[in-house]
Amino acid sequence: MTEGTVFQTILDSIAPVSHRQVWGIMGDAINPLADALRTDDRFEWMHVRHEEVAAFAAGAQAKLTGQLGICAGTVGPGAIHLLNGLYDAKMDHAPVLAITGQVPRSEIGSDYHQEVNVGRLFDDVCVYNQTVMSSCQMPRLGVLAAQSALAHPGVAHLSIPSDVGPDKIKEAGVHKVFVTDSEVVPAKKHLEEIADAINSSPSVTLMVGWGARGATKEVLAMAEKLQAPVVHSLKGKAVLDQDNPFWAGGLGLLGTTGGVEAVSHCDTLVLLGTDYPYRQFLPKHAKIIQIDIAAERIGRRCDLSIGAVGHIRPTLEALLPMVDTKTDSTLLLKVQKKKASYEKKMAKKGDVQGRKAPIRPQAVARAICRHATDSAIFIADTGEPPVWMARHIHMKGTRDFLMSFNHASMANAMPQALGAQALDKSRQVIALCGDGGFSMLMGDFITAVTYDLPIKCIVFNNSKLGLVKMEMESMGYADWGIDLKNPNFADCGIAMGGKGIRIENPADLDAGIKEALAMDGPVVVDVVTDSNELTMPPEIMPARAWGFAISKIKELVVSSSV
Repeated sequence: MTEGTVFQTILDSIAPVSHRQVWGIMGDAINPLADALRTDDRFEWMHVRHEEVAAFAAGAQAKLTGQLGICAGTVGPGAIHLLNGLYDAKMDHAPVLAITGQVPRSEIGSDYHQEVNVGRLFDDVCVYNQTVMSSCQMPRLGVLAAQSALAHPGVAHLSIPSDVGPDKIKEAGVHKVFVTDSEVVPAKKHLEEIADAINSSPSVTLMVGWGARGATKEVLAMAEKLQAPVVHSLKGKAVLDQDNPFWAGGLGLLGTTGGVEAVSHCDTLVLLGTDYPYRQFLPKHAKIIQIDIAAERIGRRCDLSIGAVGHIRPTLEALLPMVDTKTDSTLLLKVQKKKASYEKKMAKKGDVQGRKAPIRPQAVARAICRHATDSAIFIADTGEPPVWMARHIHMKGTRDFLMSFNHASMANAMPQALGAQALDKSRQVIALCGDGGFSMLMGDFITAVTYDLPIKCIVFNNSKLGLVKMEMESMGYADWGIDLKNPNFADCGIAMGGKGIRIENPADLDAGIKEALAMDGPVVVDVVTDSNELTMPPEIMPARAWGFAISKIKELVVSSSV
């Protein structure tokens, strides 16, 4: 390129490392971006109805591929609206570039119309955050922003004043964004230390997280050699097929009895690519070994016996020849027994035979699991949907799973589904939406219709903030202030130009889900579910049971006084 505007140089720099889609809403300060995108067939403008959706969609693309997601918003309110979705990208370590407008340079600091100090505002969410004050800073700042987001996976932000964006840059050239594909393996002495600890332990449990994605083969080889059950964090659910004999289940409030057994009764727990934050569920008696690519995460959740920095796949490849083959499968057999018993219990919960309305949410998740394709991507809203997702939907080794893992924002499922679906329109993408979350950003279902993104939004319509209800009751509070007066979500989907199905009767559930997933185009499935179905942990503590009892007494008193 011999000459181009500031925005054109940004696009030239990021094109080799970013996704095709740019998500956002145009406005006066970034109108030159619209002109740059209009004439650049390397990119596709995705006009959303709320900037928060743009950030979530870009983040989903970054999470699934590791490539740079892109979102944009204009000056002031447009930039502010991006923030919640950008915090999700930050906390899930997803590389995203946010481009925002700013008031003219001469007006900065004068309390100008729509002026916001976006530099200060974005400082906490970003790994790189700059305002482009002169065209001579380009394309260098664009390259630095993209490279920072990719090198330290997170959010980069460029704020462009409205009088800078149209400026022409002569003989700009294209500065390259460098992305390395190097793999890190711990030093030999650390590998030997880990191997010695494993070899001296009668029983070992492996726990996988997001960092173990792409290492399924190596995880299974290690599990088989050690006769070790494999537990997963919620982010690690897609690493292993639920039907695999070494799969033990999850840990924590969304876990399984098999997962609890595997962690509670092992002599050594090996954390593989997981920064599992809930230390109360980690063993106090066992040795804990942690392997992670990010040195700052080593040992920050619990006391470790050994910590090592490395990518999981090559590290396990290096460790495999160094560990002894174990023949004692006592712990594994106990876990398998617990797992089988728990699965029977879950199947019973999801059985609709002879049941009356409302529909149990477990049954909805199991119907989705039965009829989804083997390559489907599932995205769960914050609240109860992740519970049903974690316990009832099998990954099969070929499916994938997203949510707002660490930020845990409501309303993330449908927006992230948009981003995932735009990557591949032929791949099935299913959003498991809470009624509260879906209604927050429901307007952007229109975006799915506009761009023919065939997402399937399954709304768990229980007319309450269900997880908040459980939290209230477990703490001894009355169920109060969390009711939702909902519309017919299926009708809303139809009104926005998509398709809609409403399911109220358990007998209609299986056929309804099957029909919806087979439909062309975007679909909203409104399933009326039971608000009294509890999202209980695999093991109930006495304090939690007492809290529920106190809560029910309070609810009875409140209802009798009305």
